Amino acid sequence: MPGRDLSRPLAVINRFTVRGDVERFEREFREHSQYLRRQPGFEFLVTVRLVERPDVYVHLGHWNRLDSFLAVVHDDVFLSHVRRLGAMVETEADQAVSVARRTLENAVVGAANVVLVHATVVGEHRLFEAGFAELTVSCERLGGFGGSDLLRSTIDPRRYTGLLWWRDTGSCDRALSSPGFADWRARQAGTAVRLVFERTRHVAYERIATD
Repeated sequence: MPGRDLSRPLAVINRFTVRGDVERFEREFREHSQYLRRQPGFEFLVTVRLVERPDVYVHLGHWNRLDSFLAVVHDDVFLSHVRRLGAMVETEADQAVSVARRTLENAVVGAANVVLVHATVVGEHRLFEAGFAELTVSCERLGGFGGSDLLRSTIDPRRYTGLLWWRDTGSCDRALSSPGFADWRARQAGTAVRLVFERTRHVAYERIATD
């Protein structure tokens, strides 16, 4: 794979639209997640479910090295999971690197307290990244803010996925309705041609398995 640093950290973003039984999908995906947690190079994963589209899940898996991830995806167990899950979903995938992460506290599982920010940046990318950092500071001042992660695609460097989370649903509601949040969205008009916010329900946050 010429031109790619195999020692670089990687975030794998999968968006699943479930066809059929979402409970069955969650069971199968839970098994897959537990398998990932035990693989060399795995760091952590976040799974959320869209509030307005409960058939859509987004999974963000973080690896400390690209070559660790590549080794796992060629494993027979991984491939068997992919075959089972693939029959249940339509999938969109991206790979990205974190350009800014701030962690204060965890989001309560089950609450509608995570927001995904999708942006295609056509202006100066450093301005967009600086603006996202300003947004996190504004959210933190309101209280109940858990943190943020801004991921830049390695496939299309114009594309960003931002993650904002709060301790609970009420804290998220307060931030999204604040003047500062609305002002930030308006100021991105000249930088991002596509800016989409998705409110999600926190399904799981899982780290390396230690047992």
